[in-house]
Amino acid sequence: MSREKETARREFVSEAEEIIEALSGDVAGFETGLKAGAVKPAVVNKIFREVHSLKGLAGMLGFEKVSTLSHDLEDLLDRLRLGKIPPSHGLVNILFESIELLNQLVASISRQGEEGEVDVVPLTSQIHTLAMQRAEAAEDVSLDWLDLDESTRKSFTEYEEHRLLENLRQQNAIYGVTVGFAFDVFDAELKKVTDALNEEGEVISTLPSSGGAEPDKIFFRLIFASNLPGDKVEALAAPFGGGVQPLLKRAFGPPTLPAPPPPVPEAEETLGVGDADLKSISSTVRVDIQKLDAVMNIVGELVLSKTALLRLSRQAASEHGSTPLAFELVKAARTLDRKVAALQASIIDVRMVPIGQIFNKLSRAARKISARNRKKIDLRFSGGDTELDKVMIEEITNPFLHLIRNAIDHGVESPEGRRERGKPEEGVVELKAYQKGNSVVVEISDDGSGIRPERIREAAVQQDIIVPDAELTFDECINLIFKPGFSSAKMVSDISGRGVGLDVVKANIMRLKGSIQVHSEPGQGTTFQIVLPITLAILQVLLVESGGKRFAIPLTSVSESLRITPEQIKTVEHREVYHLRDQTLPLIRLERFFNLAAPESPSGTTSPAAARNGRLFVVVVQAAERRAGLVVERLAGEQEVVIKSIGTTLSGLAGLAGVCELGENELVLVLDIGSLLEGVLEERSAAAAPTT
Repeated sequence: MSREKETARREFVSEAEEIIEALSGDVAGFETGLKAGAVKPAVVNKIFREVHSLKGLAGMLGFEKVSTLSHDLEDLLDRLRLGKIPPSHGLVNILFESIELLNQLVASISRQGEEGEVDVVPLTSQIHTLAMQRAEAAEDVSLDWLDLDESTRKSFTEYEEHRLLENLRQQNAIYGVTVGFAFDVFDAELKKVTDALNEEGEVISTLPSSGGAEPDKIFFRLIFASNLPGDKVEALAAPFGGGVQPLLKRAFGPPTLPAPPPPVPEAEETLGVGDADLKSISSTVRVDIQKLDAVMNIVGELVLSKTALLRLSRQAASEHGSTPLAFELVKAARTLDRKVAALQASIIDVRMVPIGQIFNKLSRAARKISARNRKKIDLRFSGGDTELDKVMIEEITNPFLHLIRNAIDHGVESPEGRRERGKPEEGVVELKAYQKGNSVVVEISDDGSGIRPERIREAAVQQDIIVPDAELTFDECINLIFKPGFSSAKMVSDISGRGVGLDVVKANIMRLKGSIQVHSEPGQGTTFQIVLPITLAILQVLLVESGGKRFAIPLTSVSESLRITPEQIKTVEHREVYHLRDQTLPLIRLERFFNLAAPESPSGTTSPAAARNGRLFVVVVQAAERRAGLVVERLAGEQEVVIKSIGTTLSGLAGLAGVCELGENELVLVLDIGSLLEGVLEERSAAAAPTT
């Protein structure tokens, strides 16, 4: 494949993915409108335009299956727009199945450069069959009911005629709103008045008008349908100097007729089937994430150079005093510091994408899972504009999908079971995202039966994960579901299978330097709370020393630091703790956790200096709801670092996230606070586990 063709293929894949994502969200909106009995014509038009754009893109590059499927969908949607087929759940299913197939085709093109063996014929046959359906005969209405001259009537497109008749069937009034604007601002002003009217009805057509005596203005006549009375429409048009003329010549039936449906809030400019528009629908520039990674690596090197220059400038000022050279060196270092910080912030911002872009994928999957399980699920999303690193977004999609699948499969009860428990038949599964400091929190919750700790405990004993008389708290029992190999599948009813695969989910989240906690209330539901760093690219760390080694602690995990005396350390169940503001804080000595060979002083610390002055440094760290104090010898300051992979040698060691370079070829281990706290907890769990 030539370089030009390869570039074109990549551009197609990128733009097609964007269109399909938008299409998926709009079809979900269409389904919501259908359930509420108020399908918005604007949504149908948008879906139609997206399919039209995809067909054009595929046709240009010769991807016949994508083009054929899109063409048939476009025909189906055009018939829907014109009221020739009714909106239905069967139609929604066809649209979702088409999205799945289009996704497969685009994925194949991305991987192999061609559409592969995906067969679109069965689906296109279903589309043709559905397109042959006809809408039920509606009440007979006619454009003769309107006070319109012949030339105006002839100017209407088929779609506009359909929308006029549909509004008459809904017993909406039809108005002619005449507005005039100066030539230099008419486009912006016309959009304002159209938007204002669409808030209360539907602007069906915008026609040029000669109805004005002011030669320096251009006039338009908007054909507007609404259930508002004439005086209300006049009030809407007044700010724009618009004149309003009722166009309905006859009154509707007696007031016993069914109330008109809710007003259609939006209408958009129609687009004819033949108006092929192959322009990109996005104004953004697409960049391969590998290219951004390369730029980020360069920024990382600049950060190291900046740090070295700052250190040298301070050293020069200290050793040589306020000489002109030292002054210029400090000035240059500070300027570089600001520029690198701005560059770093910019490149991180470029990598950020809204988490909402995976909502459509999750929604489609959840829809299939709930149908397979014959459960009624109200899937809710919020916080879609919360941003995460693009790489993080890609990595967390599957863990989130697993948790949603788990909630539907095993959390939410069957409709019958919910009725018996006095709950609505439709269960709620919600994904909520929000930013908290330098982290992003995602909560996936359900209102199902919850997790019963006694049954989890029973399953853990049967699987030899814990001994029968193990002393575990409520949370420790619940957290057994994250144990590798744990499953409650043999248990009955409401917790069946709740632990399957959650150890993998947890491992994936911890690999992203995140943490996961579960909160459950029997009979009320379960919430999984995931905390993730916004980006893995550059970290702000606190440098500490312990056992003669330096460690870097991500500042996102640090709550505070303090100094205590050895006498303030207490022992509870053979573990060192410190009472911090009425809370018992478990203490972790890094040199013991990592088995660093260093002689201990009588006070229990490896730092002779600390032993001499009788005080210890404690860094309070937190991952999700877990807190602990890291006992260290010295705090060595804060620094920005670029985290690198730790390699295969130490990859299996709990508590390590990676390695960073501090300059002068000094490598420092970066702590993974989530897995470190987990490792400490494992020691307690091990005490509860049976011996072999």
